[in-house]
Amino acid sequence: MDGRVSASPVLHDGEIYVGSHDGHFRAIDPESGDVNWRFKTGGEIWTDSPIHDDNLYFGSDDEFLYSLDTTGAERWRFAAGDNTFSTPAIANEAVYFGSSNGRIYAVGTDSGDEQWRYETDGTVVSGPAVINGTVYVGSRDNSFYALDRDTGEVVWTYPTEGDVSVDPAIDGDRVLFGSNEDSLYALDRHEGSRVWSHDVDTLLNSSPTVSRGMVYFGDMAGTFYALDAETGDIRWTSDEPIGTINCDPTVVDGVVYVGDLRGYLHAFDAETGEQRWKYRTGNAVHSTPVVTDDTIYFGSNDGYLYAIER
Repeated sequence: MDGRVSASPVLHDGEIYVGSHDGHFRAIDPESGDVNWRFKTGGEIWTDSPIHDDNLYFGSDDEFLYSLDTTGAERWRFAAGDNTFSTPAIANEAVYFGSSNGRIYAVGTDSGDEQWRYETDGTVVSGPAVINGTVYVGSRDNSFYALDRDTGEVVWTYPTEGDVSVDPAIDGDRVLFGSNEDSLYALDRHEGSRVWSHDVDTLLNSSPTVSRGMVYFGDMAGTFYALDAETGDIRWTSDEPIGTINCDPTVVDGVVYVGDLRGYLHAFDAETGEQRWKYRTGNAVHSTPVVTDDTIYFGSNDGYLYAIER
């Protein structure tokens, strides 16, 4: 690429889709790495690109949310009023995402027409999670929100003492997210009451991933954590600090994969925390890895998309 690759690639129907800070969104052959097509936006692309009914959705810091089909043809673009660093979520034929102007939007998947907006008091870079009629999302106004999926009305809010910049994770009746007053929270997603919280030593910019009763995330000091999802108690931490972690972890077949700002992709045993290996790129790894039976795909700020043997 001609720019950093901080977005997570999406593997779908024999192609990899990913955006770059060079402003291009690309479809890439997963076997050869050849570019099948590219689409130019007017700004850097930071967000992942979920797929719904063979259509792609992603934001750019040119202040638009885009929808393309899988041939690279533009279906529509939505003017978000400011930069869009929030990875969109799709449910009920709508796309939900946040904007740097503090708004949370719901936009029709087919039309690109606005269905509703909700105004927070801070930048929204958190990507929403949507389940059972509710949108869960954080804001840099030191609040976490549950909004009605169809109307945008507030179901509940939870105040934090730091901004919420990470994507939440849903675990049954709980929603989990990190805040930059150095805490990971687990809330009852129906009522917004705190079930538990876990304090760390520094800021959290890694979204939690839940797998088999464990919660995995990293902090800005470079410590990687595995907590008991039921209690919030520590099950293990990395033996020594790795690089600052801005990457969301991926858990597959008992292995946790996560990148750091020193340029490494790490593989940890999900149960014990033992490091199995690490792979070095030329710059920071923000991109959440995508794992298949034999290959791991991820981007780096050195401007490359990687395919490495699992």
